[in-house]
Amino acid sequence: MFSCTNSGETKKVAQNSNDIGEMTTDKGDDNNPFFAYNFGGLENLKPIEQISLLKENGYDGITLRMAKEEHVQQYKEFAEIVDRTDDFKIYSVFVRYNFDDATEDQNRWKAVVDLIQDKGIDLWFIFGKPIEGVNDELVEGILREVVEYSASKNVPVTLYPHSWCYFYSAEQSLPMVKKINHPNLKLALHTCHELKAGHAGRLDEVVYNTKDYLSFITIAGAAKEVDMTSRKTMDRTTIQPLEDGEYDMAPFLKALKKVNFKGPVGYINFKFDKEPGDYLPKSLAEWNRLKNQYLQY
Repeated sequence: MFSCTNSGETKKVAQNSNDIGEMTTDKGDDNNPFFAYNFGGLENLKPIEQISLLKENGYDGITLRMAKEEHVQQYKEFAEIVDRTDDFKIYSVFVRYNFDDATEDQNRWKAVVDLIQDKGIDLWFIFGKPIEGVNDELVEGILREVVEYSASKNVPVTLYPHSWCYFYSAEQSLPMVKKINHPNLKLALHTCHELKAGHAGRLDEVVYNTKDYLSFITIAGAAKEVDMTSRKTMDRTTIQPLEDGEYDMAPFLKALKKVNFKGPVGYINFKFDKEPGDYLPKSLAEWNRLKNQYLQY
């Protein structure tokens, strides 16, 4: 998903976990660090290979899926490698609470929080699709428990809106965040999910309306118009390699600058048709272009 290197960069391809720390990149300022999901073909690689490829191409870190027990176990390997890697971090891990899952799966988040206690890693929390009998009162109770338990472990929580789920956009999620009103709970804003929610012409307004609660932004390339024909076409037109997108990000990025958002920016590299070695450098080059044009503080 990204390719191309910055001037002043020195690179060494890591052959093993002890090599990674030797790779350095001239990143410029520390505002808006840029990290990727372990999607887009990265998930088919070993943790050491994922981290090496991202580090080699100048990414600041990674976010990890925690949907299954195997992901929880694999996290330990990621964490050990990252601990030995300079200027690279796990920014977040994300879990999904499905209302019709078995209790064991629903409560996996607690084991995840225990794993990342005091690590400076955020817990991204997704509520699954709404089902009969689920309401705001029930959801509020679950989220309060997550937030309070996580606070006791020094783990920040970010509510993660996701298309076709209980919370599907930042503005629609905001009332719950405000109601819980806990310093350990923030909100994420994702361009792909906002576009699928019909907000293509007002992403800047979404930023202004949620600015006081934002902890993370995530982006991807997108088509000029979202194809609402099906979920598949919606995904295809809102989650593209950054360098291939035709959607004008300028109003959105200008809004982030106006509200002084300097936090981390994630790259949703979900189900790309390109190999990581192809898109990673190209996408980072495009991000650097956008950042240099719109997010210089």
